[in-house]
Amino acid sequence: MKNYYTTLSEEILSIAKFEGDSTLLRRQLFYIRQAKLEKSLDTNDLRKTFWINIYNAFFHIISKDTADREAIFALKRIKIAHCLLSLNDIEHGILRKTKFKMGFGYFTNPFYSDFIKTQAVKELDYRIHFALKSICLNNPIIDYYESEIINEQLQKITKKLIKSQTHFDTDLKLITTSKFLFSYHRDFGGMSSVKELLQTTLEKDMRGYTFQFKKS
Repeated sequence: MKNYYTTLSEEILSIAKFEGDSTLLRRQLFYIRQAKLEKSLDTNDLRKTFWINIYNAFFHIISKDTADREAIFALKRIKIAHCLLSLNDIEHGILRKTKFKMGFGYFTNPFYSDFIKTQAVKELDYRIHFALKSICLNNPIIDYYESEIINEQLQKITKKLIKSQTHFDTDLKLITTSKFLFSYHRDFGGMSSVKELLQTTLEKDMRGYTFQFKKS
């Protein structure tokens, strides 16, 4: 049986991608009782599914009329369970388990609201970074996330982004890859784990190579 709230998040995202009117569905989000939402999203897979879809949907909604890219993530325009959230709140507070935006993933932010703390995932999954970054792809390979298959979906998007955003220069023995792998490297388990992830995903011998991260 499908979870009501993850299904709602799928519907809102599907409408938002085509710039449709999701007002009535978003109104349902606002009137959800906090305790009911917490009880319904009682596994990490359900929480990741719901909040990744909501993040994705509101990125499309907010960016339609917001030119300032920094403001897109900082504006508190997301109304859920009588609370106002920003994309940063969802990414760093809920999906990154109450981490500071800066600090490479080492530090927990104690100042998040009680709502964010209760909705936060119980265990941080580094693959959420790839799910969130993928919303800017011209040809996204995942329409929305589903709790029953979210692990397969996260594996798929992680592999796609690593392969598409990592460049090997065999002459210079240089590997250039995405900046966020460095910016949040503690989420991945440290720099050694980042390198291991790249090597496993790309199936390349990286001995003797130097790593470099893109500027943006």
